[in-house]
Amino acid sequence: MATAEADTGTSLWSIFTQKAELDGAVVMRAASQETAGTLLRETAGSFICTTSAARRFPKLARRAARRKGLAAEVVAVGEYAVAETGSVAVNEPKEDRGKCFLAERLWILVTEPDIVPTLDIGMERMRDLVQGGARHPLLMTGPSRTADIERVLTIGVHGPRALCVVVVGDA
Repeated sequence: MATAEADTGTSLWSIFTQKAELDGAVVMRAASQETAGTLLRETAGSFICTTSAARRFPKLARRAARRKGLAAEVVAVGEYAVAETGSVAVNEPKEDRGKCFLAERLWILVTEPDIVPTLDIGMERMRDLVQGGARHPLLMTGPSRTADIERVLTIGVHGPRALCVVVVGDA
C-alpha cells in the first residue's frame, strides 16, 4: 500500500482529486476508454487528441474530431499524477505541445495505476522521463494563472483556461 494511503486510510484517487480541485482543476473518473470517450463527447462536444493520446487511448481517439491544428478542446496524456499536490505530468511532443497550452480547455487522461502518492516519487518518475529522452516534461497543477499584470489574477494567459483530468480505469 502506498504511504499516503497507509497514513490516511484514503485512496490515492481521493487524495489526488481533493488536491487538484483545490487548485481549480476538474477531476472525473471513467471506467474505460469507451466511457471516457462518451464523457468527452457529452461534455466537450468536439475535441481533438494529441498524437500521444491517440496512441495510448486508441478507442477514445476514434471519437475525436479529424481536423488538425488548434482547437478549444484538446485531449492529452498524463504520464502520471501526484496525489500529494494534485499535479499531472505532461510530456507531449513538440508538434502537440502548443495545442495543449493554447486550448481553451485541456483534458488530461491518466490511468488510475499511474497516480503516485508523493512529489518525491513524482520527481523520480520525472527524472526517468528525462533520462529516457523526454525533451520538455512538466508538472501541471490546475489551469494557467498569473497575477503579474497590476496584481490582478488572470486565468488562461500562459496556458489553458480550464484543466480537466480524467482518471481512466483501464488502458
